[in-house]
Amino acid sequence: MTGIILILCALSIPGDVSEFDLSNGIHVISRTVQGGEVEGVSVFLVGGSRFLEDSTQGIEAFALECAMAGSRRYPDHMWREITDSTLAQWSASYNYDYSRYHLKCLSEDLALLIDGFADCLINPELSPSAVARIRSSQVSAASAELEDPDNRVWLVANRGFMGEGHPYLLRPEGVPETIASFSAEDAGNWLRRRIMAGNLVITHAGPTGPGELRDILEGTFGAVPRGRDTIPPVPAFIFPRDTTVAEMEDISTSYMVVKFQAPPPGHGDQAAFSIACGVIDELLWQVLRTDNALTYAAYAGSTTSYVQNWGYMYSSTSEPERASQLMAQIFTQVAGGDAGEALVTGVANGQRTIEGIRAQSMDAQCHMLGYGHIAAGDWTLAYRLQEAYSGITPEEAGEALALWAEGGAWGIITEQDSHQPELAPLKGE
Repeated sequence: MTGIILILCALSIPGDVSEFDLSNGIHVISRTVQGGEVEGVSVFLVGGSRFLEDSTQGIEAFALECAMAGSRRYPDHMWREITDSTLAQWSASYNYDYSRYHLKCLSEDLALLIDGFADCLINPELSPSAVARIRSSQVSAASAELEDPDNRVWLVANRGFMGEGHPYLLRPEGVPETIASFSAEDAGNWLRRRIMAGNLVITHAGPTGPGELRDILEGTFGAVPRGRDTIPPVPAFIFPRDTTVAEMEDISTSYMVVKFQAPPPGHGDQAAFSIACGVIDELLWQVLRTDNALTYAAYAGSTTSYVQNWGYMYSSTSEPERASQLMAQIFTQVAGGDAGEALVTGVANGQRTIEGIRAQSMDAQCHMLGYGHIAAGDWTLAYRLQEAYSGITPEEAGEALALWAEGGAWGIITEQDSHQPELAPLKGE
C-alpha cells in the first residue's frame, strides 16, 4: 500500500513548467525534468479532421510522414544516418483534433535533431522513392484496419453516434482510396498551407532548461512562417437516442460497440464519469465473460482528450442480443449509483496509479502538456483530472454517467445470414 500512496502523491501539478512564445508566435510549453539525459519534444499541428474533406482524408498524415523522410539540408540518406547514429526515436499520431510528431533523444543530440526536425517541415525533400514508400505503407495499414471487423466496428458506431457531416467521421489516417491518390505535389501544397506558426504547439520534457530550449527552437522553428488558420469549433454529437447501425459480413462472431456522450475536457464531471466507465469495465468482464461465458473480450472506457469526448462499451460475442441486454443492465446499475464503494475506490486508485506510472515517460509528459493546452487551453488539465479521481463516491460516478449519457448509439458487425439483432436500449424503455 505504501508504494501506491507514493505514486498517487507524485501526481500533483508540477511546478517546473514554463510557457513562452517564439518570435514568430509558436507557443512552447516546457517541463524541466532533472536527473537524466533523455529529452522529449512534441510538435502538434492543431486542427485535425476539421481541415479534411472526404477526398483529402489522410493528406496531413501523408504529408507529414513524407516531410519527415528528409529535407533539403538533411536529405533522405543523411537524415537516416543522423537518426541511426544518435539512436533518436520518432513517433507520430494523427487524431481528430491534431497531428503530433514526437522526438526522443539524448540531450547532447537535441540541437542537431531539432534543426533537422524543423527543416523537414519547412523545406521537405519529398523524394520520389520516399513518397512512394510512405504511400504504399499507409495504404496497407488503412486496408488492414478496414478489413478487420474488430477494428472497423468502431467506425460503424461512429456513423450512428456522431451525426451526418461531423468532422470526426473523417479518418485522419486516411482510407486506401484517398491515400493512393496523393502525390508529392499534394504533400508539398498541404505543408505550405498548414505549417504556420499559429497552427503549431511545441511541448518539451527533459533536462534542458527553458532558456537553452528557447535558443534552440528560435534558431530552428523560429523560421516557420507567421500566420494561423481559423479553426472551426467541433460540433456536438447528434444522434437519435438508442440507435443502431449494422453491417452484415460472413463471420460467426459479432463485434459490437455502444458509444455515449461524455463531458468535455476540463468539465467538473469528467473525473466521476471516467471512474464510472472504469467500473463498467470491471463489471463487463465479470458478468459477460465469467458469469455467462458470452464473450472472449469485453471492456469499457471513456476518451478524455478530445474537444468532444465519449464513453463506450465493447463486446465480441455469438449472442449479441443477450450480451447487449447485460451491458445495458450494467450501465443502469452504475448510473444508479449501485456499484459499491469498494469497487469505485479500487477503480479510482488503480486508474490513478496506472496513469501515474505511464506519465513518467517524456513522451507522455509532452502529450499531457500539449493536449491539455489544445483541448481546454490549460496544460494542467491531465494532472488535475488525475487528482480529481480521489474520493469519488458511487453516487457521484452514477450521477455523472446518467447526466451525460442520455442514450447510446450501437455499431455492430454481425453474421451475414442472420437477422439484424435488436440491441438493448442503453437506459431501458
